Amino acid sequence: MDDQGCPRCKTTKYRNPSLKLMVNVCGHTLCESCVELLFVRGAGNCQECDTPLRKSNFRVQLFEDPAVDKEVEIRKKVLKIYNKREDDFPSLNEYNDFLEEIEEIVFNLTNNVDLENTKKKMELYQKDNKEVIQKNKIKLTREQEELEEALEVERQENEQRRLFIQKEEQLQQMIKRKNKQALLDDLGQQISLAPIQKLEETLYEYQPLQVETYGPPVPEPEMLEELGYLKHVRAASLQDIAGGYTSSLACYRALQDAFSGLFWHPS
Repeated sequence: MDDQGCPRCKTTKYRNPSLKLMVNVCGHTLCESCVELLFVRGAGNCQECDTPLRKSNFRVQLFEDPAVDKEVEIRKKVLKIYNKREDDFPSLNEYNDFLEEIEEIVFNLTNNVDLENTKKKMELYQKDNKEVIQKNKIKLTREQEELEEALEVERQENEQRRLFIQKEEQLQQMIKRKNKQALLDDLGQQISLAPIQKLEETLYEYQPLQVETYGPPVPEPEMLEELGYLKHVRAASLQDIAGGYTSSLACYRALQDAFSGLFWHPS
């Protein structure tokens, strides 16, 4: 609905998100400001179709298409007169014909089709069925009252249930706080104020891992370069060193693998 706007002042919901559009009984739209301005005396004519209107004929537009608002309002008025129910008819077919007649009347009034004959038809029906209309109106009012009473009872029950749950939650919170405080009090009584004795422990002493290869002894890593073992080993890059890789370490492990399991007899 952002592109909707008032046809008179050209203000749109895109430029003014708080714009309130009003629709009249003939299905044409004006913004609330234009309605106040044009109908300051309470009465006037529609800017689109020149239909005589009063300020009270305008209501807030609910649907994107104002024609839908017009149809909804017309349907409400028609159903106040054509308010018979299925049990008012001797057969289902007659009731369906009645419903089709309602739809035809609503269509004609919404789309300005054969308005004069349609309105005369409604007046004649209202005159011939005055007693049934009044009876069903009273019945509908009674049903609405019963429905409202049932909704009020349900609302009160929900409110009581909400208050009960709220009290239960407050009670549980209070119990938790009491239990927490009692636990803190118990801990406070058990904690001694005497200084804690320091435990004298022997510091860990690193011992290099001794790997038994059962073969010729492998030179220590720091001796590999001096002995020429690193001449054919790829030099470590900065990224390698950052990851813990060194040329001597790689060479040392390769020599361990190569010498492992060789039968060695010292001469």
